[in-house]
Amino acid sequence: MIKIGGRALRLAAVMLPTLTLTTVLASTAPANAAGPSCGSKYALRSTHSIYVNSKVRGYLKVYYNSSNGYNCALAVRKGSTSLYSIKLKLCVYNAARTKYGNCKYDGYSKRNHWYSGPLYVYARHRCLYVRAFINTDGAHSGTLTGKKVHCG
Repeated sequence: MIKIGGRALRLAAVMLPTLTLTTVLASTAPANAAGPSCGSKYALRSTHSIYVNSKVRGYLKVYYNSSNGYNCALAVRKGSTSLYSIKLKLCVYNAARTKYGNCKYDGYSKRNHWYSGPLYVYARHRCLYVRAFINTDGAHSGTLTGKKVHCG
């Protein structure tokens, strides 16, 4: 026994609940994924639910970096069950807000089971067009289309 005056035992008892909570939280994401991120300078602007058969199966998240005028979008599944695919499209509207272009895509050429993105577009003083698609098993899917999202 190492004599540290009982402090090691108290420290271990305090840290144990933290490790247990971390283990429980980490089990909802794939073991090899740290999680999608737009970066520390991006602020969350909106979150939109993606439904499949009246159940929320994922979220579309839109972020903005006010220092450089870039927007970022992520489509992330909900829960720990695998999905067949998840896709994301992010575009910028013109100044008149009548047409969109400069589109970025992710997940359209591959099966992605956990998230799609991050996608970045420059859109200072513009609105975004976003489309997120989730297919849960090859047959059941849901789409979220956001027109004129986060105009800023």
